[in-house]
Amino acid sequence: MSHCSTLRVSLGIALALLGTLAAAVLSAQAPPGNAAIVGDTARGQPLFADTFNCYACHGFDAQSGERRLVPLNYTQDGFITFVQSSPVPNMPAFPDASAQDLADIYAYIRTIPVDAPAVDDLPLLRDILERKNRAAAQ
Repeated sequence: MSHCSTLRVSLGIALALLGTLAAAVLSAQAPPGNAAIVGDTARGQPLFADTFNCYACHGFDAQSGERRLVPLNYTQDGFITFVQSSPVPNMPAFPDASAQDLADIYAYIRTIPVDAPAVDDLPLLRDILERKNRAAAQ
């Protein structure tokens, strides 16, 4: 693997870990209230692809763009809160997006199958995570 490829994989891992951390924080802080909304998968697909143009950054499969959305590590409430008031510089906030539209997008994303290999199938990723865990334990 070339240095450039290794760097891309490492950067992708770092971004994924950052996204997971942000999801955990937002899920813990998200006010309850949107959990009762039931998302419509069929309505969510065109909202994802056409209305909000999510594919432009996240890819049509939600896992090939700048930031992977699949597997989705948010609760529905956390996802809605995140999208409406994104704290991430590269992610625009959509404060006017309705909770129903975002619940529909959330439902659609949850139906997209994961296309990534398991962590154990990627020795480099496994090694990075093991080093991270050892450092955190010290």
